[in-house]
Amino acid sequence: MKRNSLLAVVGVAILVACGTAKNSGTAKVEALPTQADVDRVQTKFPGYTLDELYQGKQLFEANCNLCHKLKKPASEPESEWREIVPRMVKKVNNKEGHHIDEAGQEKILRYVITMGSVEKS
Repeated sequence: MKRNSLLAVVGVAILVACGTAKNSGTAKVEALPTQADVDRVQTKFPGYTLDELYQGKQLFEANCNLCHKLKKPASEPESEWREIVPRMVKKVNNKEGHHIDEAGQEKILRYVITMGSVEKS
């Protein structure tokens, strides 16, 4: 009887874990951009708006998980993001039905730089 109960508990745990793993590929980045984030990087990106930051977040979430799990913006320093983003945009643009233009690439880059600096604080 104890063995059957143990097997049932293990089976439920495996099902819960599998359900969670399936959702991880479509997970969204947790930190929501705010005007304070925009204000913090105004010297780096003059004229930058909260709307542009949101657009960068949306492009990041919609495209960067096509091939891999989303990275946290704080996972790389700005210098690395400046190399990674253009390289990854080229890969996305090779996928049928997907295209990120230069303006979109810049929005993604500004998003990860902006939000990466807040996560490290």
